[in-house]
Amino acid sequence: MALRLSPRAQPGEEAFLIGTALFFGRDCEQAVPGLWVAIEAMPAFPNPYRYLAACYAHMELFDEARAMIERLRAIMPKVMVNLPLSYRNPQHRELFLSGPRLALGETA
Repeated sequence: MALRLSPRAQPGEEAFLIGTALFFGRDCEQAVPGLWVAIEAMPAFPNPYRYLAACYAHMELFDEARAMIERLRAIMPKVMVNLPLSYRNPQHRELFLSGPRLALGETA
């Protein structure tokens, strides 16, 4: 992933947004590097961990997904809090919410 260099750029935020867009485009392999950049730039921000866990789960990399959830729990005890999900497309909402469920072996 290449980003334009700017003294005002927030590479973690940009990487997170690009990774999120790729995730919703169902291109998890391309989303993973951007989400890692976001985690490295903003280690206390929980959302990149959630999306990365979802990516790994949808890629059937369940060990990696569970490891990411454990990292998320280290900064936030609850994996999925009552997030104000503003995704208008119900398929996007389900794609996002089903990732951690898959990683944790839950079916519902």
